[in-house]
This record gives sequence, structure tokens and C-alpha cells, in this order.
Amino acid sequence: MRRWPLTLILVLLPLWCVGLFGRGYWTPDEPREADIAWNMAQQKQKAVPLMAGVAFCEKPPLAYWASGASLATFGKSPAAARLPNLLWAIVAVLAIAWLAHGCAGVPAALVAGVATATCALSFQVSIWLASDAPLVAGVCVALLGAFRGLHAAPGRSKLAWYTLMHAGLVLGFLAKNIIALVIPGLAVLAFIGWERRWRELLRWELYAGVLLQAAVIVPWILAVAAQPDGRHFLKIFFWDNLVGRFLPVASEAMYVDGHRNSPFKYLYELPVYLLPWTFLMAAAVYRSWRGVQDPTIDRPAWRWCVCIVIPSLALLSVSSTGRSIYPAPLLPGFALALGLWAARHVAEPDRCERMCLWLTGGLVAFATVVVGPGTLVFAGLVGQPFELTATATVMVGGLAAAALGVKLIWQQRRGAHAAALVNIVLALNLIVLVLWCGIFRVIDRWQNLAPTMSRVASLAENRPLVLWRPDETTIASVDYHGDLRPPIIVSSTALQALAAHQPRLLVLARCETPDVETKFTGLGLHLLELLEVRDGRTYGVFAPVPVRVTP
Repeated sequence: MRRWPLTLILVLLPLWCVGLFGRGYWTPDEPREADIAWNMAQQKQKAVPLMAGVAFCEKPPLAYWASGASLATFGKSPAAARLPNLLWAIVAVLAIAWLAHGCAGVPAALVAGVATATCALSFQVSIWLASDAPLVAGVCVALLGAFRGLHAAPGRSKLAWYTLMHAGLVLGFLAKNIIALVIPGLAVLAFIGWERRWRELLRWELYAGVLLQAAVIVPWILAVAAQPDGRHFLKIFFWDNLVGRFLPVASEAMYVDGHRNSPFKYLYELPVYLLPWTFLMAAAVYRSWRGVQDPTIDRPAWRWCVCIVIPSLALLSVSSTGRSIYPAPLLPGFALALGLWAARHVAEPDRCERMCLWLTGGLVAFATVVVGPGTLVFAGLVGQPFELTATATVMVGGLAAAALGVKLIWQQRRGAHAAALVNIVLALNLIVLVLWCGIFRVIDRWQNLAPTMSRVASLAENRPLVLWRPDETTIASVDYHGDLRPPIIVSSTALQALAAHQPRLLVLARCETPDVETKFTGLGLHLLELLEVRDGRTYGVFAPVPVRVTP
């Protein structure tokens, strides 16, 4: 089956297209990322990303280069901004699939590739406009190159694979800083120590690719340093946004305050990240206890899976900050383990593995049965019915998914577990299609800030505008949708003085709590217009109270 890579991509393409191109920008992150990409498309210097014209040094610029180029080519739209994510997703899937193919053949490649794309957290990363998608792609390429390099013959072959590893590290670094080097680096060190192959650390082929990294990364660092505030930017890139994520150090980013971590956070959230494959991942982990010890041809691959996951998961667990997105680069290790398990054990599972297969099939079958009616009930509850075409698609797709769910149960009863895995993937495509036609469109209306910001731009066409204590989403949305870069006010005294001297002033503020309007009334401002996105954000446009002249 020589065309398995094409088959794999064609199977996954509907999932990606629905998630990438069928919705607008969703808060809180995507409006900010879209504005940075749009700024990147327009700015002359490309070393430092800008948000609303101000330096944004949280991450290196690769994701913004790619999305900015797409926006400049195809126009200012969410689909254009996310188009590079399709490339990152394909690269990640093919890298892990080829790694699995080299270990256990085509069945392992197909299962590992599908799992890499469809785990809940992995799917979220692939469709979300952010720098995590190229990070995962870079890590996957580095893991492929590292494993094949560890087992390649010395000389040209080993050099080629290790060079591929360094290329993946460059991709990951330019996406999200040095964290991209940590996961493959810990995996290589753990594997060498486990296998007692310490001489591998002395091979020149392992380090030759550092020249490639230097040739790409050093010019970018020098370009940042050449900016007027270059030294300050580099401090933010490499201290505040790197060390500050893992250690409780003083930094401008203050990640510890916003995303506090707990030692067991990722362990009890991991089953959710791995859905719908959680139970089968448990079967793979169960089988890995034997796989890492048996003197078989699969032992290095099983050990590689463990080395990908355990050291980096331990590091994330003890770091100062914690976000659900951080473990995404580890999930390919689980996907590879699932591919190994499927290739060797799905045909003859033991009692524990049969239970995991049944639970996975039952979970997906249940989802297929409830997704259609559940989507229609959801629309009724929130009071936003679908148009006729969407309703028909939800009903037909829901019925098809339900039929596929019944077939899954039948296949499980017959013991056709491999065929059931294929139909699970088809069921996932139908489920996402139904969700897109129904729930995704409702959420999209809740998240769409474009009409709100366009109205703000209309009101401020001939009047000065300021933002009251805005978050990044507000700043970015005003810039992206309204093409405005108003001053930011955080002091009540300053706002009151400004309103007193500028009677035509407009103030844009979020009105999530009733006390905002009361506060502004005390400062001599009144609500000019309330801009509300249903079940989403609410903004108020305030203006100074007109002064009445007594005759």
C-alpha cells in the first residue's frame, strides 16, 4: 500500500477543513493572533511581531510570517489567516506516521497518523490560530529525525536523519521559542541513558545540524537586537516568556499570576486531551509495560514512546505555569504508542484490551446517536434556530452518524476491531460536520466581534476615541476590524480630566458588570450606545455628559 500517506491525508482533510475554514475568529486568543499576522503582512521590519503597532515579544515570528503572507495573498479573512495551519497539521501527521511506519508498517502508520490529528487537544491545536500548530509540527519532525538517526548507520544516513531533527528544532524554535528543543532533547537523552548507548553523544553527526540552527536562528536574533529597543525585546523573548513560564521569577509577562500550575494538573486532565482515544491509549500504555522489556524488534519503539512522554510531562508538572495547551507536543508520543499497539495486538486483543476497544466504540457510537438531536435541541435552547439547509444537513448527517454508530457496535460484537477503527474515523468526520452545521455556527455568532468593532469605527469616525482598561482581545479587535489604534486609559483621574477637556470624547469599555456604567456616571460620562454580542462580550461606548448652559 504505497499510497497510504495520500489516503491518510484525504481521510483527515474534511476534519481540518471544517475546523479551519468554517468559522470566524474565536476569543480570547484568535483575534489577537489575527491582528499580529495582519500587522506582520504590512510592517516593513519582520523580526519583531507587532500587535496594534506595538511590539509583541511573547513568541518568535514564524506563525505570524506564515499567516501574514497568507493574508497578504488571499485577503483579510479567517480562512486565509488559518490556511498555514493546514500545512502544519499535515507535516505533524506525516512525520509521526512515517515514524510509526518504520517501526511497525502501514497499519501502525495509519493509526498513529489518525490519532495524532484527532485527539481532542491535537485537533484543537491544529485548527486554532496560534503558534502551537507549527510548534507541534516542528516537534514531530524532530522526533522522527532523532529516532531514525539513533538507529541509522554511521555516516551519511545518520547525518541526514539528525539534520532532519535539527530542521524540526528550527521550525519549533521559530514557532514558540526554546521549549521546542526541550521535548526532543529530553527524549534523546532519556533514550540514550535507557539503552546505555552513551557513545552516541560523541558522534559528530548528532551535532553537525547545529550549524543549520545557527544559520537560521542567529540572523533573526541579530535582527531583533538591531531594533531600537532590541535588548529589551530579547529579554522579553528569552527571559520573561521562557524562564518566566517555568520558574517563579520576576518578569513583565507575569505568567505565574495568570496561569498557576499544580503538580497533578496534567495527569487528571490527560484523559480529556486524548479523547476519543482515551481507552485505547490506556490499552497501549498497558501493553507498553511489556513492550519496553521484551527483547523484540519493537522494544526501541516502545521505549521511544515512553521517552517522549514521561520526562517532558514531569517537567511540565513541576513548572510554575500551567495551561491545557502545553502538553500538545507530547501527544504524538501517545499516538505512536497507539499505532504500535494496533499493528501488533488489535487482531488478537486480550480481555483488558477488548474492554478498551468496547469502551472506545461505545463512546463514539453514543456520540453519533446524540449529536444530531443534541445539536437541534441546543439550537432551540439558545433561541437561535438554523436555516433550512443547515437543519437538513444536521438531520441527514445525524442519521448517517447514528447508523455508523450502530454499525460500530455490530462490528465490535463480531470481533472486527480493525474495521471498527476505520469506521470510528468516518464517524468523527460526520460528528464534526454536524457540529459545524449546528453548534459551531451558533458559537460563531457569539464570538464574532467584527460588527461590534465596525460600529465603534463608525461612531469614532470624526471623534477622538480611547480604550478603558482593555484586554489584548479588545486592542487587537479594534485594530483588526476597526482599523483604529486609540490611546489606552487605566486611571479614573486621567479619564475624568480628559473627558472634561474633550467634550466629543468617546470611551470604549467592556460592560460585563453593572458597576461599570455607575462608575462612568460618577466620572461625568453617560452611556451613548451598548454593543452586545449575544452570549458573548458586551461593550459600551461612553461620552461626556453635555454641559447645560443656564440662560
